[in-house]
Amino acid sequence: MATKPKKEKEQGKERTAAAAPGAFTRHLEEIAAILEWFDSQEELDIEKALEKVKQASTLIKESRTRLGELENEFEEIKAGIEGDQ
Repeated sequence: MATKPKKEKEQGKERTAAAAPGAFTRHLEEIAAILEWFDSQEELDIEKALEKVKQASTLIKESRTRLGELENEFEEIKAGIEGDQ
């Protein structure tokens, strides 16, 4: 069942579990496991399939968010490097 991301504290800042170190990789692994589940089904249980789709949807949204955060961090580092020159 899809749930809201847990919040964690990091250096005085609140962040979602989606932003936790390694979250992006874990999300990709979970999405891969869901795909494997679909591939392994002889007959599809539509209710279980719907839950898996909801779970994958949540993971994809969180992954997109985290990817954007990582991109911003890289841009900040790049700007800092270019500003030091």
